[in-house]
Amino acid sequence: MNLKAFVAAVIIASISSIAVAEDCHGDKEIEVLALNMYHEARGDGPDAMQMVGEVTLNRVEHKSYPDTICEVVYQRKQFSWTHTISNHKPRETKAWRQALEIATDLISGNIDYFGTRATHFLNPNKVSKLPRWAREFQRVGKIGGHVFYEMQ
Repeated sequence: MNLKAFVAAVIIASISSIAVAEDCHGDKEIEVLALNMYHEARGDGPDAMQMVGEVTLNRVEHKSYPDTICEVVYQRKQFSWTHTISNHKPRETKAWRQALEIATDLISGNIDYFGTRATHFLNPNKVSKLPRWAREFQRVGKIGGHVFYEMQ
């Protein structure tokens, strides 16, 4: 990639991040949180989706991550679905409704949290090699195929 193309890509990425941050409130927050939960954990059911939601919200509160749900979810290469699939529209109606309901309850405080401070997760069956952080962070739980970790 030449310098001009690189600079253009950086500018476009910056503008996109600003647009995401400015447009992230209310229903948009619920939708983005639900999309993250749906795409990352729908196969493991509502508890796994809730835990992915809690990871997302824990990152919003953590000093090492952005301050909004949208910025956290769309931060470069943090959640696999944001960079591996082109159509983000949910196709499984039941799982999507569950994700929306859980996201709404998490944001409004109408649901009991699992209570971990997990900021990371992975499904070891879907990775060829464990990331370094999986060996460094404290494992705090497992739901279905997903293992959850807390930064130290």
